[in-house]
Amino acid sequence: MPARAWAISQADGASDGRRDTFMTMVRRATLVLVVAVSMTLAACAQTSPGVRATPTATTVLAGAPQTGTPPTSPTQPSNSTSTSNTASNTASPDPSITAPLTFPAAGTTDAGGSTAQATTCQTIPLDQSASTVPRSEAPPSTVDPSGDGIGDALFPDLGNPGVDVQHYDVALDYQHSNRALSGSVSATITFSQPMTAFDLDAAQSVGVSAVTVDSATATFTHVSKELRITLPVPAPAGSTHVVVVAFTTAQQGRETVGLLPSGWFDTDAGSYNLNEPDGGRQWMPSNDHPSDKATWKFAITVPAGVTAIANGALISHDTSGTSVTWVWQESRPMSSYLVQVITGAYDIVDGTGPHGLPLLSAVLTANRPTFQPYLDGISDEISFFEQYFGPFPLDRYGIAVTDSAGGLAMEDQERSMFSRDDLRGGLGLDEQLILSHELTHQWFGDAVSPARWKDVWLNEGFATYGQWLWLDHVGLMSLDQSARNALATPRQESPADPTVDGLFSGDVYDGGAIVLQALRRQIGDSMFFAVLQQWVTENNGTSRTTEQFISLTEHVSGQDLSDFFRQWLFSAELPRTLPC
Repeated sequence: MPARAWAISQADGASDGRRDTFMTMVRRATLVLVVAVSMTLAACAQTSPGVRATPTATTVLAGAPQTGTPPTSPTQPSNSTSTSNTASNTASPDPSITAPLTFPAAGTTDAGGSTAQATTCQTIPLDQSASTVPRSEAPPSTVDPSGDGIGDALFPDLGNPGVDVQHYDVALDYQHSNRALSGSVSATITFSQPMTAFDLDAAQSVGVSAVTVDSATATFTHVSKELRITLPVPAPAGSTHVVVVAFTTAQQGRETVGLLPSGWFDTDAGSYNLNEPDGGRQWMPSNDHPSDKATWKFAITVPAGVTAIANGALISHDTSGTSVTWVWQESRPMSSYLVQVITGAYDIVDGTGPHGLPLLSAVLTANRPTFQPYLDGISDEISFFEQYFGPFPLDRYGIAVTDSAGGLAMEDQERSMFSRDDLRGGLGLDEQLILSHELTHQWFGDAVSPARWKDVWLNEGFATYGQWLWLDHVGLMSLDQSARNALATPRQESPADPTVDGLFSGDVYDGGAIVLQALRRQIGDSMFFAVLQQWVTENNGTSRTTEQFISLTEHVSGQDLSDFFRQWLFSAELPRTLPC
């Protein structure tokens, strides 16, 4: 979420005693509040039932390396007591996809809040003014190796033509006493076309001192947000080279999209980073666009007694004199905006999830007992979502709870990050919402990332829909109520074509989720969840577009859905009722 940062506040309700919860979303990295949707909680005034919890976690003080293998497919879930609204379809899903047998009822809700039977649904008139559904738009082009950026409509200077990073080795030295960050990035790069020079994304806050290519010194210039590197020897298309950049970072996180902060942040006791959407280039050189995924290794040196955390498995931690180096390995392809680097006083907690999935979390030592309910609930939460989205798509999962200010939640790959101010021991609506939202992102956003930033609804709309399913499951808000709220909220812009300022708005979050609820009603439960599962299994480790999701949906359902997506996804105005 925001990928995101969420903040939730309560407000007094109307005279009938209802209270409205105003959800505000600020990008994962943010502390700024953007009002996204007003939710009526008349049916949800009861105490939260919480998450079924079976404690499995044990504390590891930076011990043996953590390893894991991709999980096996889950067993078929048993029938639940909820009603299945499965429609007849003309095509069968991929037989390798195991869809749930039953699902929360989809419901039929009009904008006024009344529920009707499917036979009484109104026919939805087509919005003839809506834009035509694009059919085969490709990811950003990499035609011009001399240009800045790969042509992302929202961030035209992000990414670098002809550059395909295979792996990053990141070595960092962070001294909290003087807020000094220095290090090097070793990037293994394959050039897709002949190159004599190329760019990496690096803001002026990153001071570059030296660059080598295959151990040979390379000349470079640093202008605006681009590090221009001249190759010592021209590189043919298809060749792979190791580029090492030594740097220091002299600036804290700065405001980027919609006045939302991202980058590297010092805290009273440590540090953390927030990279989405373009904060990675604020503190280290990289190919900072979600279309270029790579594997990562982090070696983080901090004063002895300080813990350093990054994505993936803990490989080692070695103390030498007054310093300790923590080494982490992320072996799954990962976009740069999902990078996690945290330092401070943390307990590292491991456990076992469904099908032997390794669980690896990091929580502030001083607040460890407060966070235990969230650690205990992880396994059940994953099991729940596997019924709908398929096997957990990555090698491990956990949470990281930081000493950041409240309103922070970010789906860092394999370890979602939260603020301690938002997880205070309770399991009410606020906590359940952000926990389920960020977990859903591991399927939608992390395993499968957006090929362009305009495709971010594939992250946020899907994570919001997962949140809707979970809140229904724990009895805090029905799926019908969530859909009703979204239908009643006017759109400002299409979820599939946001502006930069609207990238993390309610139009993308709830506006994207209502598209999925409408799609579920349109093609039926079995086909809908088969689409979601096939989307992840076929595209895991890649970055994909909206048009590719539409093509898969039409293939699995056997339906021409151009009119559906035109009015539900590409229009700035929502229909008043869900499909029958």
